Amino acid sequence: MNAAWDRAFPHCVHDAAGRRTPVTLRMGVSATITPPWAQDAGSDTNVKALLKSLRESQVSLMVLDLPAGAALPEELPARCWAVERHTRQLTLGELDPVESWPSHRKKQLRRAEREGMAVSAASDVDLLVNLHQASRHRKGLNSDEIMLRRLLTELLQESDTCALVVKNSQGEPLAGGVFHGAEDNRCIYGFGGQFRTDAPGESSRASVMLIAEAMRHASKTGKTIFDFGGSMDTGVDRFYAEFGAVKVTKWKIVRAAAWLRPLLRWYRPDLIS
Repeated sequence: MNAAWDRAFPHCVHDAAGRRTPVTLRMGVSATITPPWAQDAGSDTNVKALLKSLRESQVSLMVLDLPAGAALPEELPARCWAVERHTRQLTLGELDPVESWPSHRKKQLRRAEREGMAVSAASDVDLLVNLHQASRHRKGLNSDEIMLRRLLTELLQESDTCALVVKNSQGEPLAGGVFHGAEDNRCIYGFGGQFRTDAPGESSRASVMLIAEAMRHASKTGKTIFDFGGSMDTGVDRFYAEFGAVKVTKWKIVRAAAWLRPLLRWYRPDLIS
């Protein structure tokens, strides 16, 4: 995974056990987690070192995300459990990735082009942050805008990061995204968002154009896998699946003090297996 996370989150620990960062949660709970917005602990994570960290850490809560497709260890330490999640991935061949799309997505792309939409490289961090935040706010999801801006600023300095924005015929931004590389030759759709308009289907067509250009860029730069980054939103996940992207399991390992688990059921049910 890109070194941008290490620069953006200076307290991040990056060793054989993967990438993780210490935080203090509500009521002063000490925790160690996969860094904010990072898809996983890193594809170079050593499972034995990770398990050792889980056994020896003194914090009340640990939440560590294994890379997509990584096998879950056969036996987890005491007070640990695993939560199954998934991402979706599409294999990129030598041909234009759009050629393998279903017909209705191709039609959306052609209509976007007829309507005068255009996609171009982006470097405006504020615009990219605003697009991402707009989508999160519509879904009622919390997000630390300051930390996100810091991370995107660092990500855009990486040679394998591509930021794109789709604008309408009047030059108004509709959708944007940041696509970054990983050590295992993936291009990850890390951060995306839309400004909704009154025109029916316009936002969806803008997103389709955005993904088309991102896939083409990834293919041209030698990436072999396009990773949609995963989403717990069923509508978004279904949207990704319609591009032909297959489900790939991602395991989240959680370790919590005995007194904390009942609170997690109440405040963070997504962390309970």
